[in-house]
Amino acid sequence: MASPPQLPPADDLYLTAHDTIRGKSLLSPATLGLGLGAALLGELMLWRRVDLVETELVVIDERPTGDAATTAVLEQLRREAGQHGVRNWLSYLSTGIATDLVERRLARPGLIKRVEKRGLLSTKVSFVPADSMTAGWPATRIRTKVSRDEPLDVADLLLAGLILATGLDQHVLATLNARDRAGLFEQFRRLFPAMLQQLVAQAEAAVGDAVMARRA
Repeated sequence: MASPPQLPPADDLYLTAHDTIRGKSLLSPATLGLGLGAALLGELMLWRRVDLVETELVVIDERPTGDAATTAVLEQLRREAGQHGVRNWLSYLSTGIATDLVERRLARPGLIKRVEKRGLLSTKVSFVPADSMTAGWPATRIRTKVSRDEPLDVADLLLAGLILATGLDQHVLATLNARDRAGLFEQFRRLFPAMLQQLVAQAEAAVGDAVMARRA
């Protein structure tokens, strides 16, 4: 049986962050939003539309990407000239904007399904994976390649970095041993572009701040 296709990093992160059967999130809404926001910004960097210079996002190409989710973020960045601090944008995207954009992108080809549960006073909307194998494939792909000491491409390094930054590794990479993890970090050192490393570091710091804020 053929493996499911590799999706954009934000889509793969969304699927990884949810139960493959019921669709229950493994992360808080804020942490999920920060991870997805970073993933969408990372996609724009892979598209060569945005650079990260120190802590500032710089639009280098205003052309649409051909994808609704990343183009929406790019257009917002273009309109907000001079307001491109990456931490500010991660916070902005984490308010539900990134999650909504990614859910729409996954729902369009039917990879997740909208489910409504009607209560007495309101209707609760959630999304569940259309296929558990497809939903579980991103994490399986990362685990398999790392355990076999196979190189990850840049998109999967971004995905793996954000899995670690959001704490998802406790759920989906727990089976990796010390050697596997050392190999993964060696790949980050050798193969992961510095700009994306900085983006992941900013996302990890934002997640840490969000966790501290919830505990205060």
